[in-house]
Amino acid sequence: MKQTVGTLTKEKANGRIYTPDFIVANILDLCDYSGSGILKKHIIDNSCGDGAFLTEIVCRYCSAAQTLGLPPEELSRELSEFIHGIEIDRAECEKCIANLSKAANAFGVNDVSWDIRCADALTVTGYAGKMDFVVGNPPYVRVHNLLENYDAVKQYSFSRNGMTDLFIVFYEIGLNMLNSTGVLGYISPSSLFNSIAGAAMRGYLNRNHNIKKVVDLKHYQPFDATAYTAILILTKEYNSFVDYYEYDSIKKVPFAVSRLSYEDFNMSNSYIFGEKSTLTELKRIMSYTGGSCAYTVKNGFATLCDEFFIGDWDFTEYTIPIVKASTGRMAKCLFPYDKHGKLLPFEVLSNVPGIRRHYETYAGKLKTRSIDKSGAWYGFGRTQGINDVGKKKYAINTLIRDVKDIKLRLCEPGTGVYSGLYILTEVSCDDLKKILFTDEFISYIAMLGKYKSGGYYTYSSKDLSRYLNYKFFEGAITR
Repeated sequence: MKQTVGTLTKEKANGRIYTPDFIVANILDLCDYSGSGILKKHIIDNSCGDGAFLTEIVCRYCSAAQTLGLPPEELSRELSEFIHGIEIDRAECEKCIANLSKAANAFGVNDVSWDIRCADALTVTGYAGKMDFVVGNPPYVRVHNLLENYDAVKQYSFSRNGMTDLFIVFYEIGLNMLNSTGVLGYISPSSLFNSIAGAAMRGYLNRNHNIKKVVDLKHYQPFDATAYTAILILTKEYNSFVDYYEYDSIKKVPFAVSRLSYEDFNMSNSYIFGEKSTLTELKRIMSYTGGSCAYTVKNGFATLCDEFFIGDWDFTEYTIPIVKASTGRMAKCLFPYDKHGKLLPFEVLSNVPGIRRHYETYAGKLKTRSIDKSGAWYGFGRTQGINDVGKKKYAINTLIRDVKDIKLRLCEPGTGVYSGLYILTEVSCDDLKKILFTDEFISYIAMLGKYKSGGYYTYSSKDLSRYLNYKFFEGAITR
């Protein structure tokens, strides 16, 4: 799995991160690539790098062949015919061939004519419909970071609408390479379960029921990268059910959790996997459309320059108290708006000497922000939260692991909120705690699968609003 961030090097542009041996073994096992059944079956890694997958494949193939007494000469011919790779970088391609030859030599097999092509898999068509297995760790590069072949990427149906990631295109490439009974096994970012970029792919998989197995690695990250990953096993054949696995990060193996129908894990245009009974309850929450609106959840201020607007200034005019929802701490906020949320004239603000000097110091930084089109350089970057300053509300953080991480703070009218969410409701703080400070709420947030480092989860204003109003409808809390 591969990732591009910041200034691009050639390696970053190609999205190269090497796959650990245990992940290779996991994927091949999940694809049932083992034993005598793999002989004379075509297999390809279409972004093979230096050959992590193909080296293990060669070892498995040679072991199975020698168990049946296949002579070295015949084994050499079969390795040449049935094992395939594509790699865009020539140096990596040469490393791959050397690694495969070394692996074959250990079984007494020499002079293999390896089918490892130095090419761009986006443009290779010769393997279409021929592969029994497609495996690998496709490149992870945001399409706008591609140095070349942007147009080639946009020709694929999984990536035609809006921004996408290169690994999503490789799923389409891999499926195109499979024969009618073939199996595809990739590890890739689990963002494809819910991202806008993955919507076209999910639609295709839903229509054709291609998913056979899913392994969600959740917080465990086998790569030196920030993305969270999952293993997908796909087929061209119609699968009525999907076997869902989670990952044992100690033993480095997946373990079975549940067999799911497509209806079980499809929720709100996303995929959410888990135990069947838990998904049933989650689906009730996610599909709730009742008339109750006892709770409104919104995002706090987005000043786009907190260091200017929030601090401990030596002036008190045009300021309000503000809560940092992520920590529950109070501060003072320069608030250049009237009680109706209308931006004050700059001339009025600058009549206060301290405020005028403050603006003069930060004018350059404020003017270079990417603010709302309707905004002014001296106001907040976004208008969210401004109109609710005069209302009572509850600030709440969005990064949690368990109940003790929840920070809920009552904000009296006239108080702002930033770095998190706030809840508008007439319900008391004690009643809110009865529903939020529970293992059930933590389980709900965990099931959404929005992972953050350190074992944390995050959630959106929509996620929280849906949960609170569903619980209100169910009678768990009252006004």
